[in-house]
Amino acid sequence: MPPPSIVSSFLSVTPLEPVLVFQRADDAAYFQSHCKQGRIMLDQSSRWVFLPMPEGLLRVRTARCGDVAYDFDTHKHARMFNESIKGLGTIFQSTKEGPGWDRTVYLGKILR
Repeated sequence: MPPPSIVSSFLSVTPLEPVLVFQRADDAAYFQSHCKQGRIMLDQSSRWVFLPMPEGLLRVRTARCGDVAYDFDTHKHARMFNESIKGLGTIFQSTKEGPGWDRTVYLGKILR
């Protein structure tokens, strides 16, 4: 079975942690069962999976086309975060026009 798609994401203030949003509670539970550091909180939506604060996270912001961007201080930290979420994010290569793109993990809608 392929991993479920992340619909959106946000940074929770209490607790201060990234949250992945899935289409259905079953998708969130499936992801959480394969991502040991993720947890579903009983007093929150069952479609949300809370993750520990990743190392090197600078900001969480909206990006083009309505997806969510997690900006990191280094490519290594971006790659480690994406690996921790089973590679469900997208990291683009840096270019002359877009230096630093390799330090951002995009979640949610697919960029075209």
